[in-house]
Amino acid sequence: MRKGQMLLEVVLGLAIVTIVMVALVSLSTRSIKNSDFSRSQAEATSYANEAMEWIRADRNTKGWGAWWNDHPCGPVCGDMGSGYSRNATFTPSDGPPQQMTVSVTVTWEQGGVSHSAKQDAIFTQY
Repeated sequence: MRKGQMLLEVVLGLAIVTIVMVALVSLSTRSIKNSDFSRSQAEATSYANEAMEWIRADRNTKGWGAWWNDHPCGPVCGDMGSGYSRNATFTPSDGPPQQMTVSVTVTWEQGGVSHSAKQDAIFTQY
C-alpha cells in the first residue's frame, strides 16, 4: 500500500458522507416546509367552509327575499387574527330562477408568498 493512498480514501469517504448528509438535511427541510403548507391550506379550507356554512344558515334564517337584497358577509369576513384573512363575494344572476354565486376566499402569507383557498357555491331560489 502506498503512503498517500489511505489519506485519499479517508478524504473520499468523508466527501461521500458529507454529500449524503447534505442531501438528507435538504430533504428534511423540504418535507417540513411542505407539511407546514399542507397544514395551513387545510386550516384555510376549513375557514372557507365555515364561512360558506354561515352564509347558508343566514340565507335559511332570513329567507330568500331578504337575503337576496341584503347579503352581508357578516362576522365571517375580515382579518381572523391568526394570519388568515377571509372575504366573500356575492354575484347575483337574473332570470328564473334567481341565483346567487358566492365565493369565499381565505388568504394567508407563508414564506413571503401569498396563498389562498377558495370555495364557491351557487344558491338558487327554492
